[in-house]
Amino acid sequence: MIDSLAARILFVLACLAVVSSAGAQGRFCATDDTFLFGNRPVGSSTTATATISNCGDQPWSFTDVSIDPATGAAYHVSRSCATGLTLAPGASCSVTVTFAPTVPGQTSGAVWLRNTTNTPDQLLTFYGRGVDTQGGTASLSFAPSALSFAAQVVGTQSAGLTVQLVNHGPAPLTPSALVLTGPAAYDYSAIGDCNVGTPVEVGKSCTLTFFFQPTALGNRLANLVVDSPQLVNLAILPIGGVGITTTPADANVIEFFYPPLNTYFLTASPAEAAFIDAGGVGAAWVRTGFYFRAWTVENAASGALPVCRFTGTPDIGPNSHFFTVDDYECTVVKTNPYWLYEGMAFRALPPSGGVCAAGMTPVVRFFWSGAEVALLRHRYVVDPAEAARMRAAGWLEEGIVFCAPP
Repeated sequence: MIDSLAARILFVLACLAVVSSAGAQGRFCATDDTFLFGNRPVGSSTTATATISNCGDQPWSFTDVSIDPATGAAYHVSRSCATGLTLAPGASCSVTVTFAPTVPGQTSGAVWLRNTTNTPDQLLTFYGRGVDTQGGTASLSFAPSALSFAAQVVGTQSAGLTVQLVNHGPAPLTPSALVLTGPAAYDYSAIGDCNVGTPVEVGKSCTLTFFFQPTALGNRLANLVVDSPQLVNLAILPIGGVGITTTPADANVIEFFYPPLNTYFLTASPAEAAFIDAGGVGAAWVRTGFYFRAWTVENAASGALPVCRFTGTPDIGPNSHFFTVDDYECTVVKTNPYWLYEGMAFRALPPSGGVCAAGMTPVVRFFWSGAEVALLRHRYVVDPAEAARMRAAGWLEEGIVFCAPP
């Protein structure tokens, strides 16, 4: 069973052995603050012990040593630490936890170690999972392996995305838990024929259709967690989407071309575009006539993500620019000595699962390898006919990287 204890105990995990800036004092120290028992066969048992000590120079006392009421029945706790016990400097006591699962499934527990130090609400937590190896095992996969929703206006519901839960055997699989977890779990809902207690036969599948209704702007992440007595490990399906508002786009991203070097450039700045038009970077720069809509960097209310802009490092990098809305890609390119980060260029929506939402214009990135680093090129194309011309000319299509609003 997937339990909710972890949601209320995470805030204390970093508190052990906190050192105060005060002078003489008692300090709480522990050899462990979490026991991870992992997968254990039903009917077996394993034990772990934490030693609690006073590592300060003044005595302190326990005000409450008790088992959290949400602790699973598979845990058995013995302890020499006790409510009212005073630990002198250097003194210690212990808490021993035995995990002995009698039924399959995930379970957790905790022991409160409240005390008179300056970190009074200490918690020893423990996690484990019972596995029924006698009843047979099964392997579960998801098709697709992750769900990515297109950008969705906050407070509105998306169209459904369907996932299959496929049992690869060798034993029938009976879900004991189907739980949505993660920071935006409540943004998602699901219907379908996958149910707790309903077996999925070997080679068969059940389906769930998910809906996305974001409650806030930005990336909204969650997971579907599936448990079963037949699973050796929990099966987890990542789910994601982006919450946006109906804030109108307020920028045109203009494309320029420099024929002498076969290089392209984008700008959402009217002042920068005017400077290029006036020959500020050379008379050979011309507009291609292509553009797409976006939001200015300052328009954070849109919920669109900022686009990183890079230029090639002089003398060693490409004679071109590179743009990305992907935060991970931006972080990686910042570490590449061939590129210099120039800041945020504009805001755009990322694709979800390689596609854009209905009504959005896909912006496709093309790559020209060149014979040397200086000749590497990128271009961002919105026109299908122009994209076909780029392919025919030998440019490599890298896929949709932005979704432009109308």
